[in-house]
Amino acid sequence: MAAAGFGVTVGYGTSEVAAQSGSAEGASSLREPGEPRFNPLAHDRRVWQQLLSDAPKIRRVVIYTERGVEATTESDDPEVIARLQDHAFSMQARMEAGARVRMWDPIFAELFAQHKAVELHVEKTDNGVKIEEWSDDPEVVALLWSHAAGVSDFVREGHEAGRRPTARIGPGTVPPPEAVLGGIRHRFILHQPSPEELEMLRELGVQRVISFRPTEENPDYDQADAVESRGMRWVHIPFSGPDDLDSTIIDASRRAFLEADAAGETAAIHCRTGNRAGPGWIAYRVLDKGVSREQAFIEARTIQMITPEFEQLIIEYLDSRSKDDSGEN
Repeated sequence: MAAAGFGVTVGYGTSEVAAQSGSAEGASSLREPGEPRFNPLAHDRRVWQQLLSDAPKIRRVVIYTERGVEATTESDDPEVIARLQDHAFSMQARMEAGARVRMWDPIFAELFAQHKAVELHVEKTDNGVKIEEWSDDPEVVALLWSHAAGVSDFVREGHEAGRRPTARIGPGTVPPPEAVLGGIRHRFILHQPSPEELEMLRELGVQRVISFRPTEENPDYDQADAVESRGMRWVHIPFSGPDDLDSTIIDASRRAFLEADAAGETAAIHCRTGNRAGPGWIAYRVLDKGVSREQAFIEARTIQMITPEFEQLIIEYLDSRSKDDSGEN
């Protein structure tokens, strides 16, 4: 939920909510007929805690804009989908009413205090929810960015992220768009990160950058220097498209992901759109992490792998490596 708090673990208070919104029943009138209501606090708390446990089953795509955030949060588990939708609409009602939650977290406290400056829209998708939220106040926009990034941390880290305050993103540089895979620390950046965005990523905990984009696609930008001058590790595995994607590229991709794991580091992974990060990610997840092919392909599509030829090439690679492992000729 990107509107008012996928993060509602601590700070619930019945008297606090009642003082601001009258009652749960009164706030439920904010919903469209047939939409989930402004739920009792105990119910929302239970749903939220379960969603933290559900994090590995959740995926998310977040687009940051100069005015706010567009986020789609989904799952393939029907029970998780229902919880995402329940939570999203209930939190929308709380935000519209200014019914504060998680008040120990400064980002949440400030965002709810500015709730009248926030516009938001929540709609169901087949697998979860899509949220758009915006404001004309740059300070509030920065709170929306911070909150959305915090929700992504909840998806990546579950209960661990739920126990700490949300990181603050200041006004100015718009955060880069990203895909988030539940239970996975890495950040999948859906465009070429600028030097300013790299600095933001470093402040958010990124320690290495893995790029699949050839230098000649952006010849005036020395990204290696931009990364290394900020104290992060630069890993470059360039290729342009299906004609360049061979076993050498895929093997190098797997090594890069495994090395990040071994170092315990968070990587920002990108090309120009996310498309070229997908093939190596599938191979790593299936062959090195034991994830099913179906799940690995879902993850790759979430990080925006859209080139049809990549799917066939990676299937051939997986089949070849599976035969090698089994000793078949």
